[in-house]
Amino acid sequence: MSTQKKIARIVSPSRSANILSEETVATAIETLAGLDIQCDFAKHYIHQSDTMAQLITDKAQDLNEAYAAPNIALILSTIGGHNANRILDHLDWETIRTQPKPLCGYSDITVLLNAIYAKTGQITFLGPHFSSFGMQQGFEYTLKHFEHALLLGTDYVLDVSETWSDDLWFIDQARRQFIKNTGPVIVTPGSCEGTILGGNLCSFNLLQGTQYMPDLTGAVLFLEEDNLLGELTLTEFERNLQSLLSHRGAEHIQGLMIGRFQKDSKVELNDLIEVLRSFEQLKHCPVVCNLDFGHTTPIFTIPIGGRCRISAPEDTVSIKISPYVSDSAE
Repeated sequence: MSTQKKIARIVSPSRSANILSEETVATAIETLAGLDIQCDFAKHYIHQSDTMAQLITDKAQDLNEAYAAPNIALILSTIGGHNANRILDHLDWETIRTQPKPLCGYSDITVLLNAIYAKTGQITFLGPHFSSFGMQQGFEYTLKHFEHALLLGTDYVLDVSETWSDDLWFIDQARRQFIKNTGPVIVTPGSCEGTILGGNLCSFNLLQGTQYMPDLTGAVLFLEEDNLLGELTLTEFERNLQSLLSHRGAEHIQGLMIGRFQKDSKVELNDLIEVLRSFEQLKHCPVVCNLDFGHTTPIFTIPIGGRCRISAPEDTVSIKISPYVSDSAE
């Protein structure tokens, strides 16, 4: 790892940072410092707007300024939430195009990651928020893959975490609950290579029909969903997936990788497999589920717009990532 210190601008295009405890922020700053990353906080990192209209303007301003600032090396979202898509029409796309910088986050940030790739061909990263770095236990896997993706810039293989958790780690850091990871599950075996797109499915689908939707042709989709709908999660996932697979270009996707579902979603693997196997649109490509990304921890980091090579025969899964711009980008 380079010893040259990088400056990361922390922005809140979704939820405000006032949800974070002082302990979480302090730990995140310290953990990133261990990677020679210095944190620099956007003006509206904690939302202070009096009106919704002003809030949207403030969020967009922070992201625009992060791209425009010559000393900023990378951009981290504070946390997820809702409605990051409302700032898309307010972004300075020419500055983002001419002054590219890696943006990293997940969940609601999915809309920004894919829109930026679609509009500029610039690589973005589906990975931890700034708040994620406030985790004091069980963070090693996430940290390793973040470093591989954003700091080393070389090809890397996504290995499997030993354990995972779906606990409220930010409430009680001392008493984490970890579950042995049974590993990825192959729904449809096969091999493929393609451009990485996706993230949170319901957020990704917000881009359909807009100028911000990336071309699905040749894509390997990495999709996950949260547990906001509880036991209705699988039903919602099914219809959202159908919507995406009906989108132009989806007939040419190369593979589908599904992240681990949260416990409160009540999604059983056998039920998920049955749903995935029912899609005629997926018969031609490898499909794998229960991977280490989504709303459980830990998570790997992958480049939106980068390349991946999937090998998933009957018994093992290998995913090799190349964090470079795909030839299919605009």
